[in-house]
Amino acid sequence: MPGRKNTTEMLIVGGGVTALSIAYHCARAGVTVVLVDPDGETGAGAPQAPRPVRAYQPGKVHNSQLTVRSLADYRSFAPAGGADLVLSDVGWLVLPTGRGRSAALEQEVAAQREAGVELELLTAAGACARNPWLDPAGVESALWCPQSYLLDVDKVVRGYAAGAREAGARRLSGKTVTGLDPRSGQLAVADGTFEADVIVLAAGAASGALAEAAGLDLPLWAQTAELFRTDPVVTGEEIEAPFTVHPESGLKTLGTGRSFLVGLERISRQEGMREVWFQETVAEVAKRYPKLKDAGLRSMWTGSVDVTPSRTALIGQAHERVFVAAGYTGQELGQAPATGHIVRDLYLGRSPGLDLAPFSPVPSRP
Repeated sequence: MPGRKNTTEMLIVGGGVTALSIAYHCARAGVTVVLVDPDGETGAGAPQAPRPVRAYQPGKVHNSQLTVRSLADYRSFAPAGGADLVLSDVGWLVLPTGRGRSAALEQEVAAQREAGVELELLTAAGACARNPWLDPAGVESALWCPQSYLLDVDKVVRGYAAGAREAGARRLSGKTVTGLDPRSGQLAVADGTFEADVIVLAAGAASGALAEAAGLDLPLWAQTAELFRTDPVVTGEEIEAPFTVHPESGLKTLGTGRSFLVGLERISRQEGMREVWFQETVAEVAKRYPKLKDAGLRSMWTGSVDVTPSRTALIGQAHERVFVAAGYTGQELGQAPATGHIVRDLYLGRSPGLDLAPFSPVPSRP
């Protein structure tokens, strides 16, 4: 097939870090790859802010496995010449609320550790020692994972893009996808048609719409998200507070410089609901961090993340000629390297070395 015009072994739709990882790993394995990037080379051209990657995924050992594998790749990042990607170690503090939730997370500690996660159970006092900004009255117990790092996203994206190109992958930028035929392996764009042995949908939430138009049902959608920065709350010093999450409310915070970053997700697109959720977040911040009660929150970024009902990515075959790699619920950077290995191995008929059932795009049948 690769000998004919506009044909290839693998077509990858997407231009983000997952699509680039797949292109890199597959091209290096000798697969003829064409990457169709509908949004243009924004990933390889525009500066990207550093983002945290954390090994521990509470309640989802399979997700932790994927991230641990990816972190191993990042430690000696071959696509960027072994560049040091870690900008800082931030740690990861998880604060469950309620004895039932705490017990559930404690019961999986052994499995998490077996997956390669370093976990320490903390008392309320231990948690407040890690993050002194917390209200001790609201802390029951905690889990601490030191494997949380702020990564240089620019080096990751540019490294994968350059590595894929050097391995022979072609990147077609600004190509609007107008149709997908899973039976023939044809992908239609605004100015032509491509044909491949397999098409990989790695375009975030857009992967769901493409699949639906082709008659494939993927439980995948875009969820609005927003990131805030508080006004400066200290002077002449930097805040020491790790990446902290409160699973029940979804509140995430990270001390950085003289301010806090505050994560806000699950915003409804319904008119007026963003303000409702914002006020709930303001109240949650004041409840968990009394010293931040009067600190203003300024929006830094508003966008969306691709999510699934299980909050686990869809990775694998959705059809004989269609693979999917999407639905990372904000964890794409931490799972992209492992995803590239998995898609490569599946295409080449190899075992990826882990149970892919939790990631299957095809619902299991009783």
